[in-house]
Amino acid sequence: MDWFSAHRESIDEVFGEAEHLIRAFPEPLNHHGLAYFAKFDMRQQESTKNYICYLLPYWMQESTHLPNDSVKRLSLANVFVMLYYFVVDDIMDSTKEAHKDKLPLANLFQLQFQMMYRALFPPQSPFWHYYETYVLEWADAVAGEPGGDYFHTDKRKVAWKASPVKNASTGALLLAGQAELIPAVTGAVEQVLVTLQMLDDWADWEEDLDEGSYNCLLAFLRGNVGGSEGGSPTPDWVKQQIYVRDGLEGYSEIAAKHHEGLLALETPLKELCQFHLHLVVRLRVTAKEINEKRNQLLSGGLSYFLSNSSNF
Repeated sequence: MDWFSAHRESIDEVFGEAEHLIRAFPEPLNHHGLAYFAKFDMRQQESTKNYICYLLPYWMQESTHLPNDSVKRLSLANVFVMLYYFVVDDIMDSTKEAHKDKLPLANLFQLQFQMMYRALFPPQSPFWHYYETYVLEWADAVAGEPGGDYFHTDKRKVAWKASPVKNASTGALLLAGQAELIPAVTGAVEQVLVTLQMLDDWADWEEDLDEGSYNCLLAFLRGNVGGSEGGSPTPDWVKQQIYVRDGLEGYSEIAAKHHEGLLALETPLKELCQFHLHLVVRLRVTAKEINEKRNQLLSGGLSYFLSNSSNF
């Protein structure tokens, strides 16, 4: 995995510095912050990995030729961007009582990345226009998602749920004097973000179905077969579509088409393309495994398979 292993040492340093900054938060927010940070700490084996958030500046370096310190600053800022938006997401999903510790923590995370951006970009820099645009895109996507069916109507807005990630790519291009590449690189990053959301939604479909949250896989399955009986999908209906009717295969084919579109953009981002291909292969291999396992089962064992299946 060149897109990751080539930068492992640098990312370890980024997370080490992030941890140091969080330790300096006032008590007890430093303890709350470190506990939250641990869930996403790339150095921890069991943590949630959000590679694109902190690797994107390093993937840009081959074309921007930025000095290592600038790349590190952009990566570190994006770590705090990631933490901030995950806290905000948790707040939106949590009960009122859970807000007490999370709201001030979110503000401290936000303060960190804003200070880093101010050190890199003066007030008159066009970076701040893009920064505001990405916040507005995020707000638009989050607010409109429940009724928007973006997977079918406007896939860009699936990516917009993670629009602030683009601070790293756009910031790198502006620092390198390559602003003319921003539209193409933004399109490439958004393409990857859509496919990344598709994988997340495959992993989370049962939870999203239970909570009534929008989910790309569920939207695809409903659109592909005209909905489920009774109008609202049930877990059994979804499993039928995935494990009996090869629903994940068609879903993975969409991701493969995204890769063709990404390559067609001809951006100088080899590692970003490698990462995207990794996502596509994961999804296609999973679909193939489901197909093969089902074909190995005798008809009498199919109900057992359905009742005991889980995401591979």
